[in-house]
Amino acid sequence: MVVILLLLFLLAPCASSLSFSFPTFTNYDINNLSLEGNASVDGEFLRLTKSAADQVRYQSVGRATYSQPFLLRDNATRKLADFTTNFTFAIDSLGNTTYADGLAFFLAPNGSALNTTIGGGGSLGLPVKHSGTNESTNLYPFVAVEFDIFYNVEAAIKDPRGDHVGIDVNSVKSRVTKAWNGSITQGRVNSASIRYDSGSKNLSITFTTYENGVWVERYLDYKVDLNEILQGWVIVGFSAATGHITALHKINSWSFNSTSLIDNTPVAPEPTPMLNPSQEMASILD
Repeated sequence: MVVILLLLFLLAPCASSLSFSFPTFTNYDINNLSLEGNASVDGEFLRLTKSAADQVRYQSVGRATYSQPFLLRDNATRKLADFTTNFTFAIDSLGNTTYADGLAFFLAPNGSALNTTIGGGGSLGLPVKHSGTNESTNLYPFVAVEFDIFYNVEAAIKDPRGDHVGIDVNSVKSRVTKAWNGSITQGRVNSASIRYDSGSKNLSITFTTYENGVWVERYLDYKVDLNEILQGWVIVGFSAATGHITALHKINSWSFNSTSLIDNTPVAPEPTPMLNPSQEMASILD
């Protein structure tokens, strides 16, 4: 059951910090999550792609976000919030030595939605479109940390060889990467801690990997001024996808904390004009 530690007040000016914890994912927690595509809660885990034995798991894409946004930037002062998130997860190939594609933790504008048409495969459920050129286009801005388990050679993605963790900005061609062994064939549990320091503009991730079967921690960071990427209210969550090769993607636990800003503008979705209106899922807070 989700434990709400601090409330997001809906009146302006408002205290804008957001804090929550899902030690596990019960059916009650569906009320606190926005599930899109093939994402689901089974009473214990948050599953991002199709996982039932009787489901076709190919070309599956899903996204899950917390039901309330948080104020990342005070647009009047350009002051950014700090945030920290911790989660445990598993990607399971059910013993298969070939698997795809991976999952991502992301921040995106409030009101943005999953696009299942372009989000599959190497897009990891993120809003990027690959046109066969050296660069992809994004439907709306985002920042993500990816756990990528498939080697995509196309120029718009240009993955390093092997499973890896990467930091993405408006593209799944990662700005920085580090090799990662999540013990996918055995479906073992991993953990990650992601932190953004608004003072240093540093986005960092401490994550687990397996070396000779032993659980060890690794670190990756990248300086990114979120003032230049995202503005105002944002949503946080996870996305994942499969293509012609599959794996199961699940989140076991998740917590999140952001620092408080004061904003004098009402909570409203960021405009996403490039999305088909039928695909938009705006969450408007009066």
